[in-house]
Amino acid sequence: MPVRGIAGGLAAVVLAALAACGGDGAVPPPVDPLQPYRDQVVNWRACDPETLGGESPAYFTLKDRLSCATVRVPLDYSNPGKGDAVVAVSRVAAGERSQRLGSILINPGGPGGDGLAWSLNLAALWGGASESTTTGQQLRTIAQRYDMIGFSPRGVGASSRMYCGTSGLLRPEHHSSDRSEANVAAMLFNANALGDACLRNPLVKYINTDATVRDMDLIRGLLGDAKFNYVGISYGTWLGAWYASLFPERVGRMVLDSSMDVTGNIDVNVVMQPMAMQRVLDEFIAPFAARHPDRFGIGTNAADIAKVYRALPEPMRVAFGQQANLHSILSKTNRVAKGAQLVAAARGMNQVLIDNPASIRDFSVLDAKLMEYEFVPDSFGDDIEIRGLAQAMLQPYLQAYEPTAAPVEFGTFNSVFNTVVCNDTAATSADPQYWVRLGNEMAASYPYEGGSVTRSLCATWGGPSVSKPPVSRAGASAPILMLQTEFDAQTATEGARRSFDALPQAHLVLVTGSYSHGVVPESDACVDATIGAYFANGVVPGRSSTCVAPPLPYEGPTLAVRMAKTGVAETDAAAQAREALRTRLDAISASGARF
Repeated sequence: MPVRGIAGGLAAVVLAALAACGGDGAVPPPVDPLQPYRDQVVNWRACDPETLGGESPAYFTLKDRLSCATVRVPLDYSNPGKGDAVVAVSRVAAGERSQRLGSILINPGGPGGDGLAWSLNLAALWGGASESTTTGQQLRTIAQRYDMIGFSPRGVGASSRMYCGTSGLLRPEHHSSDRSEANVAAMLFNANALGDACLRNPLVKYINTDATVRDMDLIRGLLGDAKFNYVGISYGTWLGAWYASLFPERVGRMVLDSSMDVTGNIDVNVVMQPMAMQRVLDEFIAPFAARHPDRFGIGTNAADIAKVYRALPEPMRVAFGQQANLHSILSKTNRVAKGAQLVAAARGMNQVLIDNPASIRDFSVLDAKLMEYEFVPDSFGDDIEIRGLAQAMLQPYLQAYEPTAAPVEFGTFNSVFNTVVCNDTAATSADPQYWVRLGNEMAASYPYEGGSVTRSLCATWGGPSVSKPPVSRAGASAPILMLQTEFDAQTATEGARRSFDALPQAHLVLVTGSYSHGVVPESDACVDATIGAYFANGVVPGRSSTCVAPPLPYEGPTLAVRMAKTGVAETDAAAQAREALRTRLDAISASGARF
């Protein structure tokens, strides 16, 4: 058909369509492909307590206000016709429905952390605050006037789950500070194999921050809220900043706790983490141990104590790291004494290895020698505790001496972590040798985990699946409250400050003298007062302010137990909820790469 004939035929079709609409030339409004999701009926029902941590005091206290649901979300927001995913949601309804201010959505980080139980525990924590103080009253107001919303992000928990695995085997690896040609080759092979395992999963393109942010906004709409209120910890701050960049006009009251650097590529945060961890070991734990030689028996020179880890053979570094994760020594300031004990245990065990070169693979001989070794000669109780840590390192040390092959497989947490990191932004370099060279440099400077940057799955991933919105757009949102500890070992304070500088409407509270990762669950009256005033009354502090952390163990008027109740009238349910929140954050911290 001639071109003119085609044009005439199209005109006739358009006129016919207009006539069918009434003939007045009106054009029907475009169909919103997300409308079926926005209109869905959410079936709230009783929660299975086991999915929320069991029948805890918080569960019994709030059971009548607690409900759970599954929300349908588009697998692909750019093409909703591809099908659905599901996101599990929990809700603790506001105690005073007539005074309801909205909902507060919560994400504990990861990416890969499950936030489903956080609604229950945060509502119990704030709802059980002291009635005898202004701060306690404000915290109780939060639980009374907001719905607390937890959820399993897509890929995690009770939502559509992401899994990376094949039937292959990984190559045995030594500690990342072993920069031998064979170990580096194993690290590169394993990173490529695990990345390929993730890319084989048909869900892989749809597990990213952009999709999760849009899921959160869909949940906001289904809850009937015009504004989005939020508490995000660690990676949750990356999520929150992404949301504020996409939907600045919808931001209500947002807390970003332990902030990542949200200004550029996400893998910048991966690179900063080993530096921040080493800093806590060298500049926080070592000086603390030096101030208490009677308890740790490793001298009074902090610089010498900082050298203890660097003197360990690689198998012992593996064992040390396992115990550090088990006892959360790099994620909670109140574990600083345990960290010093672990350094003392490692020093003693290493001396036993040096003194018994013919028995460095003999469990029974080494165990007997550890029983004879005097770790802290002048303190019987400390000596026993430190010896126990040394003995706990013995079996992991022997296993790490000759590592064995493991399946090409990630658990759910690390499946989601690596998928999100590689899908969100481009890798700083797509050249694996760049990550080898960087690993060589960082292993020398930050031996605890610096060499681990060589395991970059994103280098050969093929690029992100989404486009990160410019953080400058977030500057148009309502005031944001940022919380950060001075020496955070997982989200380095340098990165948090860059985020702060990029968010002119943010208000930063820095907790000095602390390295705890996750400020909200800590027992800190100064921070609690800021949170209470913000959510209860919309009051923010100055652009930048500080809170001073409580004294360290053995250094204050009391033993400074950091997990003590906020006030004398805090309920037992609140105190146990605080511990449950910290335990969940610790589990994320111990899961390998983590935010």
